[in-house]
Amino acid sequence: MLRTFIAAADSESYTAAALMVHRTQSAVSMQMKRLEEAVGKPLFLRNGRSMTLTPEGQTLLHYARRILSLHDEAIAAVSRPEISGRVRMGAPYDFSDRMLPEVLSRFTAVYPQVQVDVLCDPSPQLAAAVDRKELDLAVVINSEVPQRGVTIHHEPVVWITSNKHLTHEQEPLPIAVYDNQCIYRQWAIKSLDGQNRNYRIAFTSPSTSALLAAVKGGLAIAPVGRNTLSRGVRILGPADGFPELPSAVVTLIKAPSPSSKAVDFLSDHIVVRFNELAISDNVELLN
Repeated sequence: MLRTFIAAADSESYTAAALMVHRTQSAVSMQMKRLEEAVGKPLFLRNGRSMTLTPEGQTLLHYARRILSLHDEAIAAVSRPEISGRVRMGAPYDFSDRMLPEVLSRFTAVYPQVQVDVLCDPSPQLAAAVDRKELDLAVVINSEVPQRGVTIHHEPVVWITSNKHLTHEQEPLPIAVYDNQCIYRQWAIKSLDGQNRNYRIAFTSPSTSALLAAVKGGLAIAPVGRNTLSRGVRILGPADGFPELPSAVVTLIKAPSPSSKAVDFLSDHIVVRFNELAISDNVELLN
């Protein structure tokens, strides 16, 4: 029933969900009715042929993905298909501290015979490496939905400052940013220029950990992905005089050549894990 619910939520259509789970449309409709009766609240808002999740549906979707992911992981751990080989993977620095370790540790626990080599670099370099077949797959960050790859996440970009300092009130405003190719940097500077704000680039690094250290030390404020937040910082919003920044599109891309089973298994694992790792975990951490 949960697989059917996820299919309906993702496709926003009972008809499409029926095709995905190999059931009739009436069977899908009946299952969703039973699920709504079980939780005691509506899960979908219907408007003609389209439908969207209610807030309760969004909450259930998060838990449904986690439950089925653990179920599939348990089955894989017991049956453990004999998958071996080497996968060359790329990821931006944004995900190297938290998300990447979680993704890879659980994958290697289920598929210990697969060797995963990881390269952390800015997204443009990673995409180029995939095109040159130097990487088998890569997680990259884009300013909009690209024409290639699979969109696996939307990462809100936020301004952060130290909990212990008033760095955001300094004049000129000191900012810590990634290198010139980073879209977070481009968005941040465009936002400040749009406000005619006097600022200076006080700290530059390709490392998210380094940017966070600069912020916590009161050296600068910084634009970072919300999923990278840690203790000691807080988000700056409109009430502080900082307009909201755009959200980045996180995409999984693969090399054009035919991929191995190891590459395919890791690709599927990454998609599931990124769906599972909720930003709300970081919000709870900061409270």
